[in-house]
Order: sequence, then C-alpha cells, then structure tokens
Amino acid sequence: MKSISKNIIALFALILMSSGAFAQKQVDTTMIVNGVCGMCETTIENAAQIKGVSTADWDVETKVLTLSYNSKKTSIAKINRAINEAGYDTEMSTAGDEAYNNLHGCCKYRDPAVVEDHKTPETK
Repeated sequence: MKSISKNIIALFALILMSSGAFAQKQVDTTMIVNGVCGMCETTIENAAQIKGVSTADWDVETKVLTLSYNSKKTSIAKINRAINEAGYDTEMSTAGDEAYNNLHGCCKYRDPAVVEDHKTPETK
C-alpha cells in the first residue's frame, strides 16, 4: 500500500512539474510606431507578425501597436527589430535609412509634407 501511495505522489509531482515546463508565457503590451496611413498599418502589422506573435494591431490615429506574443518564442526586441527592418521607427529605435527609403512615397512619415497630407480636417 505504501508503494502505491508513493507512486501516486510521485506521479502527481511529475505532472505539476511538467505542466510548468509546457506553460506558455503570453505577454500583452503596446508600443508606439510611427506611420501615417492604412498602407503603413498593413506593413507594420505584417512586420510584427513574426513567430510567437499571436496578434498585432496598429492604430493610425494613436500610433499605438497592440501586441500579444509568447515570450518563450519571441521577445519585444525581436518584434521591434522586424518593424525597424520594414522601415518604421518605434519608441525604442529608429529604422535604418535604407529601409525607410524603401517605403512607398505616401508612407514617408518623417516628411512633414506627407504627414500634413494625411491629416483629416479634424486634425488640421
């Protein structure tokens, strides 16, 4: 009877320990990403959808990218790098000039004239 009790306790302990090993660490966060239009939105969201990211939603008005990702598969630094490589500045770092220069003309968010062209009557 003692050996059955020990086996049950050992099995229970093993289940508890292994469940922690397989637990996914889901992180919900936001970051500021510069952009000006719907085309920027598509590019930013697609760039952020690297392995481990479950959702990426960028708001053109607020410039806020809302993310949900598995921290065991990726990191905010990797997501940030992917966005920079697509040509977009974030609150953490600036995209390289080559990546920025490859953006479509209407997406040149560093150009004051482009930013002005994208303003609505309410924001002018």
